[in-house]
Amino acid sequence: MSNLDLFDPNNYEFNSDSKIGIYLIHGFSSTTSELKQIADFLSNQGYHIVLNNLPGHGTTVDDCNNTKFQEWLDVSKVEFAKLCSKSDKVFIIGHSMGGVVALHLATMFPITGLIVGGVVLKFKQFYFTNYINRFLSKIIKHREKKLTFEKSMRDSIIFYGYKSYPLVALEQFRKMNLFVKKDLHKVNSPTLIIHSKNDQVSIKENVDIIKQSISSQNIDFFEMKYAPHSLFRINEESDLLYKACSEFIKKNI
Repeated sequence: MSNLDLFDPNNYEFNSDSKIGIYLIHGFSSTTSELKQIADFLSNQGYHIVLNNLPGHGTTVDDCNNTKFQEWLDVSKVEFAKLCSKSDKVFIIGHSMGGVVALHLATMFPITGLIVGGVVLKFKQFYFTNYINRFLSKIIKHREKKLTFEKSMRDSIIFYGYKSYPLVALEQFRKMNLFVKKDLHKVNSPTLIIHSKNDQVSIKENVDIIKQSISSQNIDFFEMKYAPHSLFRINEESDLLYKACSEFIKKNI
């Protein structure tokens, strides 16, 4: 696996003449590499694809720690609005924290369809994230990613983006979730929710939170068995996942 597969500072746009736009948003402390493969898959179907690094991502951990959650939301709004202005139909695909940003955009824009996978509205390490890190991040600014998992799992997990979690930015992530949750009832677009039983980061409860919070009358659920948290990356279930995403888009155009 190349360095670009793990950490990609590049932004991508394909098929800018297409009137069907798809805006993709990667996860916390990661980069566009997380969604590049499904972006390529969908671009080959002729859709206008926009996949950019969020503020504070694709650069340095310190840069991420200096970023406020409002910047993640505001920049995404501007970029998505640009795509909307060029499109007749628009979809959003969000992974992990990117799924939270995607849900927020769906409360503001009349989108054609929403796809979210591995969403983290409730943290697996609930006590650490909601209590300990609020104070720890004032002293310790980052924490090596592999140290947050059990020793038996560390060698089997591929870490994308930064090698350490930016703890100050993690506190911003927590605050953003509180901000976004209160308006989730405004989401009424067709929605495809994706979750993997093998996800080491996103707990299944996040699926229930989304289903119970949004107002969409058209909610589809796709469950994977073996995919890791970075479920949009090529894995043994990618063919089924990509087919599900493609069919969801086609039926809602």
